[in-house]
Amino acid sequence: MDVRRTRLIWIPVLLALVAVRVGLNRDWHRHYIDVNGVQREYLLYKPRNPESKELPLLLAFHGFSGTADRMRNSSLLHEMVDEHQFYLVYMEGDPTWHRPAEGRTCVDVEYFDAVCDALMQDYSIDSQRIYVTGMSMGGDFVIRLGGLRSQRIAAVASQAMLTRHAVEASRTFPLLVIVGTEDDRVPPAFFPRVPNEFEEQGHLVEVIRPEGVGHRWHIPLNEKLWQFLSTHRLE
Repeated sequence: MDVRRTRLIWIPVLLALVAVRVGLNRDWHRHYIDVNGVQREYLLYKPRNPESKELPLLLAFHGFSGTADRMRNSSLLHEMVDEHQFYLVYMEGDPTWHRPAEGRTCVDVEYFDAVCDALMQDYSIDSQRIYVTGMSMGGDFVIRLGGLRSQRIAAVASQAMLTRHAVEASRTFPLLVIVGTEDDRVPPAFFPRVPNEFEEQGHLVEVIRPEGVGHRWHIPLNEKLWQFLSTHRLE
């Protein structure tokens, strides 16, 4: 075998090794946190060049039996981090989300609190602009979380899910609901009844029903989702 042929063989091998190396390093943003003696994890995305001292924080919750990695791959929310200048966290269920309710302890609400507290200690985050979004069961969770943490969460966006009824909250919060017209997991009878219930309680509600979309995250509406959330502050 001549030298030139040997080099040609080694080039793709080296490229493959580089690809493997890059793949191994993709989780530089994976973090772990102790919540009441249980190790939880999350994926953190930060703007490469923060343009201001305090930036918003968005926490994203996956669907039933999902993972933070799958939420990242299915939603692609991190592709907006640099352009729109915000911190993004893909939350990891244990293994999924426990439904919170007023008056009882919920491990996932404590997890939310712990992650927010830790990030605000380590990064310059605007406490008036903390947002949550979720898909399917994660969407149900963030609406309930918005009610329980209405003094901390500025706005909520739920995709492919809506609670059966409006939730109680000490502060009304802006709510964006995105449910496709072909989503068979959300009963058609929920519309417009449940959004109307929220509005009757004083919440600002926007509903989007993308035509022909089933039970999934609808990436083309990512910009709309961020525009809705980012216009709201606690104050």
